[in-house]
Amino acid sequence: MKKSKIFDLSAISIIFCDCIQGILLIFIDLFLVSNVLKNENYDITYRIIQIALFYIIYYAVLGISYNFSGFYLKNHNKSVFVSIGAFGFTIVVVLVYILRAQLITYLPLIALLYGLSFGFYSPGYHNLTSETISSKHQVRFFAVKRMGFQAVYVIFPLIFGFIDDYVNFSVVIIIMAVLCVALVVFSFLIRPKKVYKLSFNIPKFCRYLKKNKQSTEPLKWVYVSNFFRGASIDCFTTFLTILVWIGAQSTSTLGILQSVFTLVSILTLFLYLRYYRKKRSKAFLFPVFILVALSVVAICATGGTNMIAITVFYGVYTILNVIYISLSDSRKASVVRILSLHSHILESTAIMELTLAGGRVFSSVLLLLSGVFDGLIGNNSHIFLLITLGIVAVLYICLGLSLYFIEKSLIRQDMQFHKIHVNELYEKVED
Repeated sequence: MKKSKIFDLSAISIIFCDCIQGILLIFIDLFLVSNVLKNENYDITYRIIQIALFYIIYYAVLGISYNFSGFYLKNHNKSVFVSIGAFGFTIVVVLVYILRAQLITYLPLIALLYGLSFGFYSPGYHNLTSETISSKHQVRFFAVKRMGFQAVYVIFPLIFGFIDDYVNFSVVIIIMAVLCVALVVFSFLIRPKKVYKLSFNIPKFCRYLKKNKQSTEPLKWVYVSNFFRGASIDCFTTFLTILVWIGAQSTSTLGILQSVFTLVSILTLFLYLRYYRKKRSKAFLFPVFILVALSVVAICATGGTNMIAITVFYGVYTILNVIYISLSDSRKASVVRILSLHSHILESTAIMELTLAGGRVFSSVLLLLSGVFDGLIGNNSHIFLLITLGIVAVLYICLGLSLYFIEKSLIRQDMQFHKIHVNELYEKVED
């Protein structure tokens, strides 16, 4: 019998789409946020409030538009949705460049367009991935895909940081335009291995989940973990940008730290790939959130302005967080298949996106409130910013626990989970 390839053209195209998406995120999270923080015409607390407001609008629009897209996605080519999203990204990139001097004034508009673009792109991309990568390859594929994503975060923060500080940023616009075109091309190279007849009726699907509480327990834990992922991981990224800017006030410094620690994190992924099949997630998850929590305590204890403490936090979080993301991605993609809910991929993914958006909006609101209260205190206070950082660290611990409970419920619920990992061992020997 012919052995199926893990990394065929479709799988490679998915990885390239993910890498290009990562570059877009770097462009927004690094360049856009840094340029808002650079605007010394406004108080630092006001700038933080505007950044938080940007993310609140972006995440809310993304979550809502994602679900509207589901009504049309079930009957149309998913690659078209990826292409529409890529076109939207191009508009966002051009607007950021044009409005650079007045960026802080037009942040809500940028957030709206950015959210709509991802609202088209993400449903198409995630469902193409679900239909293309088989369950037995999930853990290995998503770990390798994450390595590609991490490689992007090694190279492009340095490039963007250097260009932002020393070169004309029009060079970046050319790079981003080319990448958006490439995103369209790669999306049409993805050929799903098995296309299911899909439905999109969220109320009906929720009633099904309620009726089958025991058999769908792993899926419910995925939704819970998605909320904590949105409330912690994405907010930590924003915190890192703000903290480094407060401590160093340099985009290139931010880019250097991101690149160096991301490079080291690729080694973490190699170790994860090497040992995960022999050890369950508990051995990976618990050390990660303990070390991240301790580094947050160090930042709070030093007042949030000590670059040594900030650098330690940046390093610990960036190097270890890839384990969380790899486990979370593989669980999201595989649990629907494991529970034989193939025709409900759209509904399940939509609920995942809603819970993810809920967590993101929740933590962004906390960030906004920290800016408001620190502004009331004055004197460049960061007290409430650090309190919010501590809350996000607790949410990060909750994410780790929820990922652990997903695995526990899968093992308890379905012996197919064991079979998947046995198959992965054979695949590893054969490859």
